[in-house]
Amino acid sequence: MERVLGLEKQPLPGPHTAVADTAGPGYQILLLRTSAESWEDRSQTDEVWDHFDRGCLALAESLAQVWGPPERIELGPVLERSMRGEAVSALAGVLSNFVPSLSAWHFDDRTVCVGVGQWDAEFPIILVAAAGDLC
Repeated sequence: MERVLGLEKQPLPGPHTAVADTAGPGYQILLLRTSAESWEDRSQTDEVWDHFDRGCLALAESLAQVWGPPERIELGPVLERSMRGEAVSALAGVLSNFVPSLSAWHFDDRTVCVGVGQWDAEFPIILVAAAGDLC
């Protein structure tokens, strides 16, 4: 949780900053937890998603005790706008490719959010936290 709390105030990466997680100019994405690369039995996918969703909910509840209640943001419309060639923020563009929805807290210069996503069925499920311009 400390890593996520730090997203509120730590400087966001510039264009030439190297980071361990995922970042671009003006945003950072922390990979908090990652599932196994693949499963022998695909029926486990729902169970793993449920486990990650519960973990994300618990994290959001803990953060809400510090920052207040989050806004729920659905990223499907952002992905649709991006695919039509409309401008979306870099952070929203990246997240909308693999995270369907977020719990988000807005601050003066950034939004901090948490969510669960998966790039594609053969890739791991990921619990992420991110900071940057989400608009």
